[in-house]
Order: sequence, then C-alpha cells, then structure tokens
Amino acid sequence: MKILLVNPCLRYEAPHRYLPVGLGYVATAIKEAGYDFDLLDIDLHQMDDATVEAYVRTHRYDVVAFGCIVTHYKWTKWFIHTVKKHQPHCKVIVGNSVGSSIPDLLLENSPADIVVLGEGDVTIVEVLDCLHAGVSPAAIVPDAADRETGMIEGIVFRAEDGSIVNNGLRKAVRKIDDLPFPDWDLFDVERYLELGNSTAHETVFYPQEEAVVMPVNTARGCVHKCTFCHYVFWNDPYRHRSVESIMGELRRNQEKYGANYINFWDELSFSKLSQAEGLADALIEADLGIHWTAAIRSDLFGVSDVPYAQRKAVAEKFVEAGGLVMGYSLESANDEILDAMNKRVEAEYFAEQIKVLNAVGLRSNTSLVIGYPQETVQTIGQTMQFCLDNDIYPSAGFLLPLPSTGMWDHAIENGYITNQDQFLEEITERQDLVLNMTEIPDDVLIGEVKVWMDRINKSLGLGLDPDRLIRTGGENKHTRQDAKVNTNRNTTESLNYAAVAGSV
Repeated sequence: MKILLVNPCLRYEAPHRYLPVGLGYVATAIKEAGYDFDLLDIDLHQMDDATVEAYVRTHRYDVVAFGCIVTHYKWTKWFIHTVKKHQPHCKVIVGNSVGSSIPDLLLENSPADIVVLGEGDVTIVEVLDCLHAGVSPAAIVPDAADRETGMIEGIVFRAEDGSIVNNGLRKAVRKIDDLPFPDWDLFDVERYLELGNSTAHETVFYPQEEAVVMPVNTARGCVHKCTFCHYVFWNDPYRHRSVESIMGELRRNQEKYGANYINFWDELSFSKLSQAEGLADALIEADLGIHWTAAIRSDLFGVSDVPYAQRKAVAEKFVEAGGLVMGYSLESANDEILDAMNKRVEAEYFAEQIKVLNAVGLRSNTSLVIGYPQETVQTIGQTMQFCLDNDIYPSAGFLLPLPSTGMWDHAIENGYITNQDQFLEEITERQDLVLNMTEIPDDVLIGEVKVWMDRINKSLGLGLDPDRLIRTGGENKHTRQDAKVNTNRNTTESLNYAAVAGSV
C-alpha cells in the first residue's frame, strides 16, 4: 500500500518555517506501525499549486493523508478534488481542525473519504490497517478496532452507498508520555533548522543566527474553552507530559540536532505554578544551556491570591532555567468582553503578570481579539490604553468566528453566517476584518485599531511602518540597548502556540 503524507503551506510569504509538530507525531506513529510512506512537504519547499498538482498527477498512491487548520479550508477542498481528479481510487484522509471541526461539511462539499476527529496518533494507524486489509472502517480489524463497538472510533467517513457515517469520538490518550518523540529524521530537518533561527530572540549566550530552534509539545488541550478559540482537541481534557518525558526529548533534540532554543509548542504549556516550577527546577539541574519560550495564562503569575514573592520566585527560576519569552493573551481589557470570551481572567491579572515578568527580565508576547458583539469605540480605547499603560505592543486581530467555538454558533444563530461552506472558503487571516458583528461601521472599527496601534508604536519608539501596524511580520527581536529593555515589551509577531500535535 503506497501512502503519501502531505504538509500544506499556510503562509508562503513567511521567511521562516516551523517543524510540523502534529504531522511529526502522526508520521512517527505510522512509521512505528511498520508502514512506509512518502512525504510531500509543500510548506518547506513553498510549492505552488501547479507544482503540487503535477506531483499528484505523476505519482500514484493508495492513500493520501494530510491535515491543517480550518482557515485553509478552500485549499483543502482544492487539494482533495485535485487528488481525486488524477487518482479517483485513492483514499483521502483529512485531519486536524479542517476535518475535526466540520467533518460533515467537509465530506458534503468535497470527495474526501475519511475524516479523523481530534488526536490522530492511534486512529490513523487503525484506519491504515483497515485500508490495508481491504475492509470498511466500520468493520472489526484484528488488533485495531474497538472490541465493544466493532468499529474504529474517532472517524467520520463516506460509506460505499455514499452516506456519511460518524463513528463517534475516541477517548483521548491519557498518558501522553507513552507516545514516542516525533522522529524529525522523517523530514528535511537540516533545512528546517536553517530557516528557523529567524524566529529566535538574540541572547547574551549566542547571536540569533546561531540559534537552533526546535519545537517540543509538552501538553495537549487547554484547561478552558474560550468562545473565540479554535483548536483541535476541543473535546479532550488538558493533559501535560511528565518532567522526565519532556527532559528526555530536550536531551534528544540537543544531542542529535544541536538544539539550543526550544519553543514549547502548546496551547497551554503551564496551567499551575507547581507544574511550571517543576520543569524549571529540572532545567536548572540539567543545565542544558538552552533558551525556551512557552504559552501560559495571564493568571499563572498574575493571580493575586498567591503571594507576590512566591510568583516572582518561580519567574526567577524561569530565567535561571533559560526562559526568554512567555506568550499569554490579554484579548481585551474590558471585563464584560472577557466574560463573553469565557476567559475566566480579569485584566488586572494581566497587569500583575507583566509586573512580575518585568521584575525578573522575562519578555512578554500577547495578542488582542477585537470585535466581539459588545465591542464599542470606548472598549477598544480601554484595551489599547491598557496596553499603552503597560508598555506593550500587542499582536492585534479581529474576531474570526471559526467552527467548534461559541462565536461560530453565535454567528450562525444570528444570521451572520448563512452559508458555512462559502464563508469558510472566503475567510483569510484574523488581521483582516472578515466578519463584523459589532455595531461599529467597518471603516471606523479598522480605523480605531490602526490609530491606537500607531499611537502605541510611536510611544514605544518601535518605528513600525504605518502599513504594518496590524500585519507587522514581527518586531525586531534583537536585544535592545535602550532604557526600555527592562519593560520587556512584546514582540508583535505572535508565537504560534496552537498545538496540532497528534493531528493528521
């Protein structure tokens, strides 16, 4: 059985490339199961559609599997149709959020065969076992299918009669320590590392061009479900790896690839101070000489019911352990909007966390979501003034309702989205105002954001181009020598913490 795995390209204009964590886990699971496969890495090689179609036309496969985020829906449909046009008998498997969040919609509007729901590490192998045996995904396959239901859980597929069959959700892998580390030798890892150092911050230990950046997934899921947030493991509980497992992968990456800069590639790396301190202690003891970034909530160091000295002590351990940048989102400084987001934090937590991180020399990276239905010119000003008061230049974006979120349901229920297929084909990035559900006219909404971003830009002396205030492409990451270095102002390029681990 000939298998092709595909890594789509989401941003052709970006100068850097990230090792694909989700595909890394899935590819490793397939390899461990004994299957050989080819890899079409569209992202790394920045292949245009004509090149991709030429490849599909001239290479024959029994199975093509890929996944990406739902904002790539239009390309996903194009690619599925292209595969089926040239290889009608090939089985197409789709995962990640473009499949998980809209399985029926995708199958109704494309000739895809199977959608993998949520984590794909186990499911993809069972599906391949079925296809290899030549039986339906609803049939029992020895040592693969669920014994009680007699079918593979975690898939939606097209039956022989054309009907769509949903086998239900699969229970999440509880002990993610048991999953093998991603085998990066399956990819052109050297090329990825060459293109990755531009994402690093220059440090006192080595210049930016000497950074060897690699991702490590430490946790899956999130402890909360914000109404704007779109991620793959929406139905699964938050799980984090043990310190021993994480340290094992860090050592492997350092010894094998020379990694010295780690992006903890998670939706939420640390949910509790005790969890964060445990890894920091292990990093300090190991003394690996690496730097790292992580995703945290604004109540990790900002919640006031934990003594300031205790929070600062853990933050100091982060610095000693090599921590450089903490990504956490303000989203809005208006408590009514934060409530509508289901953030379960208050703006004051954010300010308190900035205070702690500034005190120890950790940089912050934050983002805003502008355009909730409750948004007004005044609430925009409130949020932006909060950023200005805290010496922050945020990554600003507009609310983009996406499937499996509360705001997607709101948009449909209130008639903002009447044709889901068309809407998903037309969406772009959150930096574009795709759908305005406020009472503010489009031009005023965009104008207010730009005026405030320019004000913050000038106040902080960043020198950003007026045309790049929202779609900035990243603030200069080199260590600043001016008096404002200690304020740890944000980089404008949001680190991508969306964990796609375990998604096809």
